[in-house]
Amino acid sequence: MNHRESPTVGGMWMVIGEQRGTPAGPEERTAQFTHMAEVTRQSPGFVRGWWGADDDDPAVTHVLVILDTRENARALRRMVEENVTGVRLRTAAVGVEAAATS
Repeated sequence: MNHRESPTVGGMWMVIGEQRGTPAGPEERTAQFTHMAEVTRQSPGFVRGWWGADDDDPAVTHVLVILDTRENARALRRMVEENVTGVRLRTAAVGVEAAATS
């Protein structure tokens, strides 16, 4: 089985992003992440997403978005690559899921 045929947890896929830019203050960063979340939430197959600033390098932001199918993950990646400069994106199958235990 090659990586393109890997089983996924519930068929889910993730888009992982990294972007370098000018560090913003906390309010600007919150507004930026809120906008990104609102746009991404409208993507077909959106399940969940996280946006945050790098702890070691504040000029770098990270995003992790979970989508329901490989096709929807690829479509989101294409949309971002066409509309956002300086972003590095990867797609990956969700192979294992873990949650905190009580």
